[in-house]
Amino acid sequence: MSDAAEEVQVKEGQATLYFASKKGVFYNPPQIPNRDLSVLALQQFSEMWASQPSKPAADRHRTLRQGSAPAPADAGAPEADVPEAAAAQEPPAPAAGEASETATAEAPASLPASASKPAARRGLRVLDALSASGLRTIRYAKEVSGLREVVANDVDPVAHQTMASNFGRNGLLEGGGEQSCRVTSTVGDAAALLYASRPPAGERFDVVDLDPYGTASPFLDGAVQAVSEGGLLMVTCTDMAVLAGAYPEACFAKYGAWPLKGKHCHEQGLRILLACIDSHAARHGRYITPLLSVHINFYVRVFVRLRSSKAAVKLSATKVSHLYQCARCDSFALQPLARVVDKGTHEKVVAGVGPPVERSCEHCGGVHHVGGPLWTAPMHDHEFVEKLLAKLQDEEGCSNLGSRKRLIGMLTSVAEELPDVPLFTSLSAMCGVMHLPCPQTVGALSALVRQGYRVSRSHTDPSAIKTDAPQRKVWDMLRCWAKRPECEAQKGKKKKEPLSPTSPAAAILAASPEEEADFRPVPEVQRMLSKKDGAGGKVGKFLPNPEQWGPGSRGTSHAAAFGAAEAAAAASNGAVDKRAENQGKRSRKRRAAEAAAAARERAAAMRTSSLETKW
Repeated sequence: MSDAAEEVQVKEGQATLYFASKKGVFYNPPQIPNRDLSVLALQQFSEMWASQPSKPAADRHRTLRQGSAPAPADAGAPEADVPEAAAAQEPPAPAAGEASETATAEAPASLPASASKPAARRGLRVLDALSASGLRTIRYAKEVSGLREVVANDVDPVAHQTMASNFGRNGLLEGGGEQSCRVTSTVGDAAALLYASRPPAGERFDVVDLDPYGTASPFLDGAVQAVSEGGLLMVTCTDMAVLAGAYPEACFAKYGAWPLKGKHCHEQGLRILLACIDSHAARHGRYITPLLSVHINFYVRVFVRLRSSKAAVKLSATKVSHLYQCARCDSFALQPLARVVDKGTHEKVVAGVGPPVERSCEHCGGVHHVGGPLWTAPMHDHEFVEKLLAKLQDEEGCSNLGSRKRLIGMLTSVAEELPDVPLFTSLSAMCGVMHLPCPQTVGALSALVRQGYRVSRSHTDPSAIKTDAPQRKVWDMLRCWAKRPECEAQKGKKKKEPLSPTSPAAAILAASPEEEADFRPVPEVQRMLSKKDGAGGKVGKFLPNPEQWGPGSRGTSHAAAFGAAEAAAAASNGAVDKRAENQGKRSRKRRAAEAAAAARERAAAMRTSSLETKW
């Protein structure tokens, strides 16, 4: 390794990383909130997992005999361990407080009395599938209790040696020793490892963490099969330009959905990712339950639980919708792909009825673009989010989380979101369409509340209006605002050209509001928009981006870090060569295009000069 004078040391949480150079194995400081949130969520899930004991042997016997398993009343609590074959036939879980027939049946006489006693639940087995420097593995092993084993994997042999070195220097010996959590490192393709962990040949992981450079789509099919029953899947995607609609054809190829540009693009990206994960799970008789889904800086992070149930999988189509969005005013409507119909003796999943809009937009006359499918069921488990917030309020217990204040603000916004209202409208964007100054947020939201509708903001946009009010009611509120003296006074400060009769603003303002809006503040809205929590402390819900912002570049100095032998090993699988080949790829293309254009200009100038000399 390089001399100690050249060595770079990075401390995060209770982990300390050592690199031979600043461009060694990939490490990105802007992802600190991601890792802090992952540590926090994994600790909470570990406590939930341990709080419910394993199913007694008598229940397991009945499960195999009857082909079903009793479901817990608490949807947020981990399910009991059940054999995979029986779990695949599990019917929908009973409602909270509803007893299950199998849960009340008497234990078979052939089983001993001790078989009916609940067994202690084993610790979690965690996979960090794309570990790179091993930072997440170190933090999980040192900061999260209740873990049995953490497996760190990376395809790059040099990264594998880096993480192994960091494990030793952080006091984590591979194989366990006296430490309660065993740490294991492997080198290989993450997708192959996930597929190899499927039963019956492999052992599933209780938690799988996917944090790739870019999209996670190549790993999702293996991941949904490698997570144990009731286990946790944590996924990060940093290709926000793809998910947010800048490259819709690439999004369709990777995630199976067509994104539309709009102010709600980041939440739309989250919902596209959730729909993609659920689609992969459904192919294998499984379904997801989102615990937390957030957009942070330049990436999205989701935490979902996986369970097996053929009956629940049939409902997957009712949880996704197509998006109809006006190309001129951005008004939108959602068309569920399927719906549940009560047949008296049973319920049946049938096709959705649509479309939800006319051929032309009812507000401005524009055409509609169609996007999706995207997840329209709840993105968060409110109880899970509240427990995370309670942990963050304990300043002493979360002293190792460098982004604690940012996480408190973000999760406070998440907890306030309306769970059953997908996407949102942007107050500033709607006023931009109408060429109006923006009203105060408290007044605009209060006007909708006074008409009997629910409102909230979104953690992805401070100007968001998430409401169950129809789009026409929101436009009506702004039509009323346009007639108010305050609006006229603000408009008078700026000289503006008259509206074109064919513009969306002219069409929207031409209609009369069905109901006059009252903009007087409502206490409920004032509390929601307050920058203070219940204890009176300040909460920054929408903090500015950090100075170091962006996904960063891949590590390129692996050869310098470990010498010729390791460089040859890395080059043998094409890891270093491919990275070196792709570095500066776009800038090289741009320079080549500029050089070609300059050459054409010189050639044209020479021809012109030659003609002038000739004549």
